[in-house]
Amino acid sequence: MFVCLAAVVIDKTSTGGSGVLSVTSVDDELFVLLARVDNHVAVYSFSDYKLLRRLSVIRLKAYYLNDMTSCVRHKCLYMSDYRNKCIHRYDLRSSAVIKWRVRGSPESLSVTPSCNLLVTCCEPSKLVELSADSGQCVREITLQSDIMNPCHGVQLTTGQYVVCHGVWSDIFHRVCLVGDDGKVTRSYGGPRGSNVGQVNCPSHLAVDKDSQCIFVADHGNHRVVLLSPTLEFVCYITEKLSRPYRLYLDQSTQRLFVGQTTGDVVVIQGAFH
Repeated sequence: MFVCLAAVVIDKTSTGGSGVLSVTSVDDELFVLLARVDNHVAVYSFSDYKLLRRLSVIRLKAYYLNDMTSCVRHKCLYMSDYRNKCIHRYDLRSSAVIKWRVRGSPESLSVTPSCNLLVTCCEPSKLVELSADSGQCVREITLQSDIMNPCHGVQLTTGQYVVCHGVWSDIFHRVCLVGDDGKVTRSYGGPRGSNVGQVNCPSHLAVDKDSQCIFVADHGNHRVVLLSPTLEFVCYITEKLSRPYRLYLDQSTQRLFVGQTTGDVVVIQGAFH
């Protein structure tokens, strides 16, 4: 059972009313990517959510499809730059920024169990794994043709991938288990809707490392859905959100951070039993 209590920890005053494009953390700091043309990243204390400073990535072109993730092992942030077709790697120790090119339009990001960077691309629809050391392409997985407008992809410890897809005009709105051949082996969803077994514009995923359960930002239904590793419905974590857009699960504290397009970050505190 997942017991949760939702609370707004970062509000529009702190973000300047900018939409939240991503949330992540490294050590004792929380990083929030904002829909801004400068001061792209707001940095907060993880303990009390007080604003500490802001970071700018000079060549990052602001766009609502950009995303950010982090790697604790390498002490860095990764930011996707959809319009410039690249990834910006921000070293938190030196503040140095390296740009990695991507063949395609990079949208959302995650870190694989082996600590490489997994990039979800559209135009064409594919997953691209980049080496954490060099930024070189390790593999490309072309997604099945009916996975249109993939929004986010993550890799489970089994080696399988989970991809969510579907925007307003698409026929299918689903969360899919995908093999390394890009084919769907199992899915949750179908035509968009609000009933159990349906999602509406699922925009982002987070995975609990211990259970491999999957949290889904069900953007159009204003809720977060919890699915089993085989994509069976477990429960709704919360249904009182305002267009949840990005998710980040801090494993050590079991805090689920929900970035919303309204400019708020909501934390859901819970634990598995």
